[in-house]
Amino acid sequence: MQHMTSPLSTLSVRDRSRTHLLETAERLFAEHGIDAVSLRQVTAAAGHRNPAAVQYHFGSKDGLLRAIFEHRVPLLNRRRLELLEQLTDAPAEQHLRIIVEAIIRPLAEIDPAQRSYVKFLAQLVTIPSRPEQIYASLPGELGLSGQRTREALKRALRHVPEAVAENRRVLLVAFVLTALAGRLHSSHDEQQGGLSDDAFLDDVIDAGVGILSAPHTVRTKEG
Repeated sequence: MQHMTSPLSTLSVRDRSRTHLLETAERLFAEHGIDAVSLRQVTAAAGHRNPAAVQYHFGSKDGLLRAIFEHRVPLLNRRRLELLEQLTDAPAEQHLRIIVEAIIRPLAEIDPAQRSYVKFLAQLVTIPSRPEQIYASLPGELGLSGQRTREALKRALRHVPEAVAENRRVLLVAFVLTALAGRLHSSHDEQQGGLSDDAFLDDVIDAGVGILSAPHTVRTKEG
């Protein structure tokens, strides 16, 4: 898998301090869970003497979570939108796999130095409604790839009851993040099945398509 890296830029001292804080928070949240880490712990781990440094830069924990998204999402957005462009010329029977790949591949290609973000997301989705609230608060352009992905999924799953389609989207996201976080943070000896990175990614995409396209029961249709 190729890795996506963010372009280097010249940052002010304030910007470097802010970035260091949010990247420290991302790592701690990834390792211990969102609710298990306090803002004071983030400040201390980042080496700040001022215990209110996080509040100064981000205001609150939700502000800090939103800042992590704003820091990481632009690069993922560009790759995801690029993959979704394939829908234009592809036959309808290929659309679901293209969409699932657009959801998964940008995260799988993330630079090794940024892999805590994937585990951070895996921790975040365990908190009901939190991810949706944060995404809703992002500026429109940052949420563009997510909006287009959801619209494409809605079209591809129009034969599935709306509640079922939404539930499967939630299941897909949880599955993908758990699978990728486990893979990205395991050693070669711990990786299951002896699959190469490319084969593992293909298999996760296949499984994701399976989650979305599985038959639904009569009870589900009625309920």
